[in-house]
Amino acid sequence: MSSYIFLTIDDIPQQVTPDIVGYLFKKNIPAVMFAVGENLEKYMDIAVQAVESGILIGNHSYSHPAFENLTYEEGVREIEKTERLIEEVYRRAGRERPVKVFRFPYLNKGGENKELFQNYLKEKGFSKIDDSMVGSKGYKAAGWDRDIDVTCSFDIQEYNIPPGTLTFEDIVRRLHEGDPGMGSNVFNTNEYNIVLLHSHDDTERIVPGYYKKLINMIIEQDVHIIKPEWTKFS
Repeated sequence: MSSYIFLTIDDIPQQVTPDIVGYLFKKNIPAVMFAVGENLEKYMDIAVQAVESGILIGNHSYSHPAFENLTYEEGVREIEKTERLIEEVYRRAGRERPVKVFRFPYLNKGGENKELFQNYLKEKGFSKIDDSMVGSKGYKAAGWDRDIDVTCSFDIQEYNIPPGTLTFEDIVRRLHEGDPGMGSNVFNTNEYNIVLLHSHDDTERIVPGYYKKLINMIIEQDVHIIKPEWTKFS
């Protein structure tokens, strides 16, 4: 039996993003890309191209802060400023925005204001990936299956390559061995995971085509990258 993943990619748009989008389009791979508002202001045309290619764009805040360091009002402004930019992306692409989704930077959900942010997302009509099939023990222990924002059950961690914290070989090893802390393994038979990758120019400079190499490794292990269904809270 096969395993299945929902592919999510953070921090778009950057200069490498069109190459990632083109690769996904060529391979017919569905993905959700989470946009940082500051990046949208610099590279909105890239985000428009992504939407035109069938990519779903989600909200990843305006300046990518850790939300526990913000007041509730500051956090709402981060979300709403980026919401306006995403709406403009869809307007320019001539496409209807199918669903509103949000991911906290660093998966930091706001500390003592977490429930306020969860209620805000609910009231504003945000949805999440239907994660009822995700079996990661760490994911459920953290309560992420009950939250409205989109988190992940397996973080590839390729963003640790530019600062030298991990090598590409470390990333490949971890991909094969799994994440014992989360109790998740992308290659486990009949397992579902929400996988986190990033669109980072710095990583591309050090390991050209890193996204292609990693996704190809996943596909070659008979892992199916599937389009998510959505759960809306009301």
